[in-house]
Order: sequence, then C-alpha cells, then structure tokens
Amino acid sequence: MDFGKLFSRAWDLLRKNIFLILLGVLAVLGGAGSGGSSQLRFAFQGGDFQWQDLPRFDFGSGIGNWGLPAAAVGGILLLVLVGLLVGLIFWVVGTIARGGMIGAVNDLEESQPTDFMTAFQAGWDKGWRLLGIALVPAIPGLAMLALLVGSLVLSGGWDFVGRFDPARDGWSFLSPLLVAACLLVPVALILSLLSRFANRACMLEGTGVFASYKRGIEVLGDNLGFVLILFLLQLAISIGVGLIMFVPAILSALCCLLWPLLILFQAAFIAYYSILWTLAWREWVGSAVLEA
Repeated sequence: MDFGKLFSRAWDLLRKNIFLILLGVLAVLGGAGSGGSSQLRFAFQGGDFQWQDLPRFDFGSGIGNWGLPAAAVGGILLLVLVGLLVGLIFWVVGTIARGGMIGAVNDLEESQPTDFMTAFQAGWDKGWRLLGIALVPAIPGLAMLALLVGSLVLSGGWDFVGRFDPARDGWSFLSPLLVAACLLVPVALILSLLSRFANRACMLEGTGVFASYKRGIEVLGDNLGFVLILFLLQLAISIGVGLIMFVPAILSALCCLLWPLLILFQAAFIAYYSILWTLAWREWVGSAVLEA
C-alpha cells in the first residue's frame, strides 16, 4: 500500500469537494462533547448581586434528606429530558452524515456524480443499520449505567443518596463499578474501533448490523499490519496538528464567536480521516466486491 498516495488522494478529494466538510460539521455536532456549551461561565462577586433582596418562592416540600423542592426537581428533570432529546437528534443526524461521507467518497472514486444531499440521502437510506452499528459500542456503557441504577435500587434508592457518606460507603459502593469499568472500557474501545470498519461494510457492501461487524473483523484481520500503520500515521498527524493548534484552539473554545471556526476545523479533520479510511477500505477489499 502506497500511504503517501493514499494521503495525497484523500486531500485532493477533500479540497475539491467542500460538501464533505459540511457533512463533517453534522458529524461534529452529533459527537460527544461537541459544541462547547460548557465554555460559558459567569461570575459574580459578593456585592455584585443582592441575592437577599430577591422574593422567596415556595416550590413545595423537600425531597429526601437534601431538602430539594419537588417543583425544582421536576424542572431539572424536564431540562435533562429536553437536553437528552436534542442530543439524540444531533447524534442521529451525525451518524447518518458519517455514513453519507463514506458513500460520497465511494461515488467519487467510481466517477459518479454526488453532492451534499445525495450523500446524506445515501446515509439516510441505511440509517437504521448505521444507528444499530453506532449503538453496539455503547452497550458496555449502558451495562455500566444499568449496574449503577441497580446498585442504587438495591441500596435504597434516593434514601441511600441522601445519607451517603463517602468515608463510610464510598469503597463498598464504588468497588463493583470500578471492577466493571476495568472490564467494560477495553471492550467499548475495541467495539468503537470495529465500528469504523462496520460502517464501511454497511455503506459499501450493503451488510446488516452484525454482518457489518463480522465483515469488519475479516477486513481488519486480513490487513492488520496496514491498519496499524495507518492508525499510527493518523495519530502522529493528530498529535502534531494538536500541538500546533493548541493555543488557537483554547482561544477559540473560550470565545463563543470563534466556535464556528473551531467546529469547521474539527469537521475538516473528521472528513479527511473518513476519506482516508474509505480509500483504504476500497484498496483492501477491491472494488469488485463493493455494492453497486
């Protein structure tokens, strides 16, 4: 495999097809921690705001030993649900956009006309499969969440949270979770790596969720040396660019007016790496086996 030619071809495709970066924007917005909403911070000095002059409101009786008003808890839960719904929508759109990038690169290599809508439609047509593939790496995390909820229920639920003493209950409560994390986190990382191959099997060979993972394992096993080299080259590029852009990235993250530039920068790299791995997949499997 000529890695120099591979990287050069990926750059040419990205430079000549800017719509791939737009798909990358959707992928960034659909990724964990994207958008940087946590960057906003507000600070008040002791005398800046006269909190004691505010009227007192009765939100209802407190809940548990923390004394949280029932209405306040309801409002917090509502905000959490709305946030989860918005996050879910962005995740779905981002997952479809990632599939669309794979399909678009394949079309470009086959000299077929494509654009933003065509690529997104290609991902949409295989949306359920792509979402299923994306959910598989989340299974260990869901197992951790189920273990946490189960531990709370067996411990007495909200009452246990109210009387929780880190010095007394910390180790006995957290030790099973730590053991599970040591077992499940490596599994999640492996599944996340395999999902990169499964997405390409789905988009380019038309396989289902589990068949895509099976096909991805086959391609990974047959080309393990090339995969490792490509991964290390990508890692080296990411580290180098990260060191160069460290200060500009911090400044962009702290200034909300620069967030669009930060998102575009991330989107360009996501699109470039997606092109890179799709070109590599085509070379590994040969165009004869790709779905027409």
